[in-house]
Amino acid sequence: MFRGLKADEIDVRVGTVGAKGVTLLLYKDARCDMNILDEVYGTENWQRDHKQVKDNMFCGIGIYNDKIKQWIWKWDCGTESNTEKEKGEASDSFKRACFNLGIGRELYTGGFIFVSCATTETAAGSKKYKLSNPFEFSGIGVTSVTYSEKENKREITGLEISDKAGKVIFKKGSKPQVVKEPAKEVDGNQIINEEQADAIKELAERTDTDVSVMCKYYNIKSLEELTLEQWASACRAMEKKKK
Repeated sequence: MFRGLKADEIDVRVGTVGAKGVTLLLYKDARCDMNILDEVYGTENWQRDHKQVKDNMFCGIGIYNDKIKQWIWKWDCGTESNTEKEKGEASDSFKRACFNLGIGRELYTGGFIFVSCATTETAAGSKKYKLSNPFEFSGIGVTSVTYSEKENKREITGLEISDKAGKVIFKKGSKPQVVKEPAKEVDGNQIINEEQADAIKELAERTDTDVSVMCKYYNIKSLEELTLEQWASACRAMEKKKK
């Protein structure tokens, strides 16, 4: 199993913009993959190949197995970027092939990352939003990451994201998400706050999840009645559904 990505090897970008804030996505770039392949196998014991199949760009990563004296290949397909089509497809297919090898696969366990911020509706009644300050998340990055490893599986258990000034804007640890107000308690259970309710509603909308079915499953009248444990469970389920 490859080592876990270091904090400075994980990049962050804005995923979606909603009425109350944004979701953030974790990713790695191709240079990170190449560095790790060099680190593990050496510069001469891995190779990459690209093929065009039915107008789709595929990339294969070949690892030389000294025991059987053969190259072992992992392939995946890429998608074009918004700028340079061929270059974007080649880079994306390479990164996806590296995911198949296992490099950075733990990024999928980062969970739902939501940060409150000021947003503006793109047009009245459109229900589509943009950042009020388009540069608010420029320079953000992961400043700390921790993992748990069990049965050859690695999962992100701690995550800290800071802005360009070094201020922490998101932190994941023992709780599903850092909250800005104390959690309410009902019958000894902590209930999610308004910010978390908005976040799960937005996630449900993005994943075409029927909120009424979710409420019925948890035996509640509205999402605002979810406990923190139920909220975390529902977020994980919808993220898996989205992937």
